[in-house]
Amino acid sequence: MFKAVFASLRLAFALVCVGLGLILGAQWLGFIPDSRVAEEAARRKFCETVAIAAIDDIRHHRWSKLHTTLEALVRQNESLLSAGLRTDGGILQSATKHHRLCWKPTGSDSGDPVANRADASAKTSNGRSDFDDVLFLSSDDSAAVSRASTDDVPSWVEPTNDSPRQPTAELDGEVIRLDIPITIQNRTWGSLEFTFRTPATGPLGTLLDQGILRLLIFFSVIGMGSYSFLMMRILGVFSRTQVVPERVRQALDTLAEGLLVLDEEGKIVLANDNFLDTNGFEPEELQDRLAGDLPWVISHDEDKPKEIELPWTRAINERQSVVGEILRLTGKDGVHRVFSVNAGPIGDDERQKGALVTFQDVTHVEKHRLELENMLSMLRLSKDEIQKKNQELEILATRDALTGCLNRRAFFERMETILVDYRSAGRPLSCFMVDVDHFKSVNDTYGHHTGDEVLRKVSKVLRDLHEENQVVCRYGGEEFCVMLPGHDLDEAMEQSERTRLAIMNIRLEDPESLRLTASLGVSELKFGAADVQELINQADGCLYVAKRGGRNQSVAYDPDRVDVLGEEEHTPEEIADPDLASLPFHAVTALVSALAYRDPATAEHSRRVANLCVKTAKGLVCQRDIYVLEIAALLHDIGKIGVPDDVLHKPGPLTEDEWKVMRRHNTIGLDMVAGTFHCPELERIIRAHHAVTERGDIERQLKLDDLPLEARILTIADTYDSIVSDHAYRRGRSHATAVRELERCAGKQFDAELVKHFLSKVETDVNESALGVPTAAGIAFAVPKPIALKIGQQIERIAEAMDAQNLEELRALARDLSEIADESYLTPIVDSAKQIEEAASKKEDVEWLTLLRQTQTLLDLCRATQNAHLIETDEQEEAFLE
Repeated sequence: MFKAVFASLRLAFALVCVGLGLILGAQWLGFIPDSRVAEEAARRKFCETVAIAAIDDIRHHRWSKLHTTLEALVRQNESLLSAGLRTDGGILQSATKHHRLCWKPTGSDSGDPVANRADASAKTSNGRSDFDDVLFLSSDDSAAVSRASTDDVPSWVEPTNDSPRQPTAELDGEVIRLDIPITIQNRTWGSLEFTFRTPATGPLGTLLDQGILRLLIFFSVIGMGSYSFLMMRILGVFSRTQVVPERVRQALDTLAEGLLVLDEEGKIVLANDNFLDTNGFEPEELQDRLAGDLPWVISHDEDKPKEIELPWTRAINERQSVVGEILRLTGKDGVHRVFSVNAGPIGDDERQKGALVTFQDVTHVEKHRLELENMLSMLRLSKDEIQKKNQELEILATRDALTGCLNRRAFFERMETILVDYRSAGRPLSCFMVDVDHFKSVNDTYGHHTGDEVLRKVSKVLRDLHEENQVVCRYGGEEFCVMLPGHDLDEAMEQSERTRLAIMNIRLEDPESLRLTASLGVSELKFGAADVQELINQADGCLYVAKRGGRNQSVAYDPDRVDVLGEEEHTPEEIADPDLASLPFHAVTALVSALAYRDPATAEHSRRVANLCVKTAKGLVCQRDIYVLEIAALLHDIGKIGVPDDVLHKPGPLTEDEWKVMRRHNTIGLDMVAGTFHCPELERIIRAHHAVTERGDIERQLKLDDLPLEARILTIADTYDSIVSDHAYRRGRSHATAVRELERCAGKQFDAELVKHFLSKVETDVNESALGVPTAAGIAFAVPKPIALKIGQQIERIAEAMDAQNLEELRALARDLSEIADESYLTPIVDSAKQIEEAASKKEDVEWLTLLRQTQTLLDLCRATQNAHLIETDEQEEAFLE
């Protein structure tokens, strides 16, 4: 017993010494504030405050009030002996009692007060202007502090009638003097002088602060007692390994964690109630049983040994604590539980007595962690898939599906900018048109499959030769257009000849005997083309010259040749029609974008109608007229910008008054087109189209033969798309229904021959799902490619924000996605995005697992919008990736 007590006292003394050392170290390093420093700083602050308060009295010469204030301060402050106000000339303007006795210049102060005050004024003026009215104070530089021994101060202080303190017979320690200079209007006026008494030092002199000394004494006394008691309790509890007192058992049973007490061999001495209840064991089952024999679930790697040292074994053998080991234990109920294990050795260096092991059940935390990891992994996979599909959608939105070249719309949008830049810089810009010779005979002889393969081969040649630095477009059918920025006419001719020879070297596997040639027309911007379309028209005219001249040749544009085209072709004057100069494609795109902001459904309808019109007009009119027809189709419903929302987006049938309002959009649209482009032909097409839609069939005094051919094509395409597309008041109908309706009205409302031609053009590549015909699986996701691409890009950013756990960005992106989807009536995506926005709005207690699930659901919905446009044949996909 004596040894245990002595050992406890020894350990307690060691702990107290360590604690004292830490306290002293913290005090010397400045972590514990020194009361003397704090008192000195307080004195300086006090003096500076008094000086600031006295500045006004000094300006107005209220010496009596200032004297009264100083006397009151001395009476109220135990440590303040005296105070006085001295001018720069050394005159003591105001002072408390005994100040002349307490204040005595020391150090470098000379006997001449006037000289000393002049030096102080020079040091504190600091270069300020005469108009500044400043009290310049500084606790480091401006306040002069001096100390004097008690020999410099009178040994007595006379009492005053109004002072509550008794006179002091003797002053112990040092007297501190503070000199606060006062600067008025950038000139040293004088200073305030203060003398303080310092408290008597303790038994250790100035070595330790009084507060630190009291703390050390308190810690030593209380620490010895408490540490000794603690050590005796610890050594008493584990003095024997096989006997655990009942009071210790009861204390350990109150712990919220499972606990095992092990002996030096790793046998279980004690298991608390939490460990037994969690795993379903009885106390008798675990008594004297090796802890390592319990059914632990340990995973082994092939390249690691199967013998793994358990944490308590390491704690006993190495005599060091083991923290945070993860182990899995199968309880008697067959449930695998995950525990965070901490093990600490029991005993001293001479004798190891066992280990104390705690088990914290982290099964739910581990399960939640694994579920989060799985969801994050799925989120990353979905993000990668979305990113890949976004790239494919971008290709679909800007590229021709069969050839991989730019489509017309993307080509014109890109070339408008290039043309403006090169024209302003005075640099050359050329283009050439390519037409595959006898392509119709290839289709007729070998079939459309071979014709498609020919177009793919030709487009690959063009892209390999020119796509790196030039712009390659499938202009229509078997025609291609290549823009050559920075090339003059001679260089463009060299490129066209190089292209023609490359096309001649194309070989097909089936039929092997097929040989290809091409006719090319070349033009340059210097010939006066006002825009991209006019430049293309010039090259297109030269292409017709090449075809009439025997094909398989390149022809450069010559403005002096006016008889280069045949009677059935177009004259150079038509190619350079000045009306086309007023139809810049970027202006058309801007108007369509404005319509899309106002009514996205109508804008997408106009784009689809334009594509149908271009496809139908191939072979019926020249390229110049096709361009005008495409613009007319894009702008035929532009007047809906002026229709009120309650009429434009009404979900049900319109009333007669509402139809009157709706019909006014035709007049509005014509006015906008006429005022913007000044193109009579464009106005004539749109006006004739509206005349058909407003008046009805031929029996209402409207003759189809009197209508422009382009207007008749536009009317058929507009009607067809209106039938198969979804509207706010009804769903779209099938392709077969649209065909029956067109055939029924052929010869009345529509040109019968054009109806047949139109249906033959769209029959080969139109099916109900591609046209957005409603199905049970995906009616909400039949959206235009640009909208699908925009949604895909937005969801890609959402996945990145979720991966980074950025709630602010996630909430903003979800709100933007909801608005995008709402414009296209994608209700499931809108609802899912709003759920994410609401979940991300919680500043605290964010349920990340729920948020991950909602994000995954949103990713699945958005993938459906992409899949509607990514169902293509294997051959088409290979063409995209070339």
